[in-house]
Amino acid sequence: MISYNPKSWWGLIFKFHKSDTFRRLLPAMLSVALFSAGIAYADRHLLPNQLKGTTALHALLGFVISMLLVFRTNTAYERWWEGRRLWGSLTNASRNLALKLDAFLPDDHPSRPRLAELIGAYADSLK
Repeated sequence: MISYNPKSWWGLIFKFHKSDTFRRLLPAMLSVALFSAGIAYADRHLLPNQLKGTTALHALLGFVISMLLVFRTNTAYERWWEGRRLWGSLTNASRNLALKLDAFLPDDHPSRPRLAELIGAYADSLK
């Protein structure tokens, strides 16, 4: 782990080339940069005035991608909320069972510790 002083972060800005993430991503970044440069060169010099008017296409693609992201985010949130609701239901059912067993069984009953252990293990066994 790299320890650094958070109050002197100015020097860290210029040491990014020493980080592991940068070294690992450098080949991918260079290939994307070369691909983009090739497309820009082809647009400027090899095919002048051939790829004009694509802003509407880019706007449409941007809109479609944003809608897909919104739907994916909403779906993920709905799944999370459903899991939270089910976990709350499980917690309430376990508490109600524990309260009913506590009221039904006498204090010195031999199966009380085993039942308490089984109620706790029920949630673990559901995964």
